[in-house]
Amino acid sequence: MRNSILVTGANGLIGYEVVKRLASAGRKVIAVDRTVSDVATLTENAYALEIGDQHRLHELAARFGVDAIVHCGGVSGPMLGRDNPAALFNTNIGGTIDVAEVARQRTALGHPCRLLFCSSLTVYGNQPQDDIKESNPLLTRQCYASSKVAGEAVVLSYVEEHALDAIVLRIAGVYGPRRRTACVLRLMIDNALEGKATHLPYGQGFPRQWVHVDDIASGLILALDVEAPSERIFNLSGGINPPIDEAADIIRAAIPGADIRLDEGADPEDITLGLLSIDAARRVLGYEPAVTLKDGIHRLIQFIKNDR
Repeated sequence: MRNSILVTGANGLIGYEVVKRLASAGRKVIAVDRTVSDVATLTENAYALEIGDQHRLHELAARFGVDAIVHCGGVSGPMLGRDNPAALFNTNIGGTIDVAEVARQRTALGHPCRLLFCSSLTVYGNQPQDDIKESNPLLTRQCYASSKVAGEAVVLSYVEEHALDAIVLRIAGVYGPRRRTACVLRLMIDNALEGKATHLPYGQGFPRQWVHVDDIASGLILALDVEAPSERIFNLSGGINPPIDEAADIIRAAIPGADIRLDEGADPEDITLGLLSIDAARRVLGYEPAVTLKDGIHRLIQFIKNDR
């Protein structure tokens, strides 16, 4: 079991939950992010760190004897960085090179260090058929998704040429209480609780592969601890691909009077992707999503009510 884990992007949606799980289990966690205001309540080893500060990463890895890195840091979705693609690529690809180099040098010095890289389902681009396996072609032409493809290439080249122990996780659309970026689930819930109508010019019949952050944190920790994995790339999702109107129905039932109207058609800013296969994650990692969409939405509603 890896006992000294560096988590990048530790103040974000996924990173925070991973740190919380690991710290609760009594494992040493070194949390780094641009700001650490929230995650600092979970671990005494929380450090404000900009991606690109390579020397500080190496210093922390050596000081704490890091034997694993969970790389959640970087630009966290296609809705971010569109007006500055160069910065997006520099952050996502450069940051991945930095953590891969830390893991490589730790390993070369006789301290094996596993690297987990958080990729995205967006790398598949538009592939509407179901049963999307890890062997499917990567068809993206968007900057964010392309930065993830490039990040995967960096990590897998370190595996091939430098015997780095690394795993790539292609993660579906994560939602949960601490998500700060645009989220149609939160939009519909917020408006319903405020008595406002929600009208989307898309969504009726358009699928979206939501997965609760709790399930992704579980998958990452399984990947952290699996011994001698037979595969290096895994899809992680909730095992579902419901249309947005199904989520709207759950919200209408949970919040009386919720006024949600969806037009037919695809989200123009999203890909059209069939159901991800999570067979490899089940077989090799023992992964099994546990939070249903209904349960996850109810949890999110309660969190938003409490937060208000």
